[in-house]
Amino acid sequence: MNLSPQGEVRPQSALVIASLVVVNIIWWMVMVAAIGLGATHLSRCPVQPNIPIYLIVLGAANLLALSLTYSRNNWGGDMASSMCSACTAALHLFSFIWIFVGTSWIYPVYPPDYTPGTLRYCHMTTFQFAFAVTTLLWVATTLMFICSCCFALLTCCKAVISGHRLIPNRYSFYGATSGSHEPATGGDV
Repeated sequence: MNLSPQGEVRPQSALVIASLVVVNIIWWMVMVAAIGLGATHLSRCPVQPNIPIYLIVLGAANLLALSLTYSRNNWGGDMASSMCSACTAALHLFSFIWIFVGTSWIYPVYPPDYTPGTLRYCHMTTFQFAFAVTTLLWVATTLMFICSCCFALLTCCKAVISGHRLIPNRYSFYGATSGSHEPATGGDV
């Protein structure tokens, strides 16, 4: 449910809800697979032993953030909901920083040797999964950034075209109904 500009609650479309459910299920499966691959092949990537650890931590942080997001409204009380939101935000920030760390481990060793016993060996499925997930996360982050910039630009253009000021001048205030931009005077003296 979301609020309309008049403050009334309106239901979301079935397509939006179904899409969100499918994306969430896929993300849960990817993060469980990340933990499983990282834990199963913990010592099978000597070229960069931190790659399996990266997968375990990334999966655990994202699953915990998703769990907190789902349970935030079920705990009752504003304080519990606020703490849950703060923890979720901290986990998302940690995950974003962790992607930078994982990138510094994955991309420099690309492509590793997938033959066991060689110096640049890394388990093929583990490395390719880490590479694919990290690349997809960077693509999604880039798309979100571009869409946010486009939305901000459109909002600014809409405000300029409609004649509204983005930043009021020193003589106006928010909510003013007067079209005059001159300071108010006390009359003729």
